[in-house]
Amino acid sequence: MTHFSEKNDSNCPFWIECNAQCMRRLGGVYIPLPHYTELLCKTRQYTNCSHYLLGSLAAMNKAEFSNDARVL
Repeated sequence: MTHFSEKNDSNCPFWIECNAQCMRRLGGVYIPLPHYTELLCKTRQYTNCSHYLLGSLAAMNKAEFSNDARVL
C-alpha cells in the first residue's frame, strides 16, 4: 500500500517514502537524486523544488484558464 507524506508541512505532500519517488507527475515519473530528496523533498524546503514550483504554476494556469473560459 502506498502512503502519502503526512500533511504537516515537514516534507513535500507529493513525496512517497516507500517508493522514493515524487507523485507530482508532469508528463512522466520523477525520481529525484538522493541528495536532492534529503535537501528538499524530506524537509520544509520542498517549496524550493523546481519540479514542485513548475507543477504549481501549471495548476494555477489551468485554474485561470478555466475561470476565463467561464466568463466568456
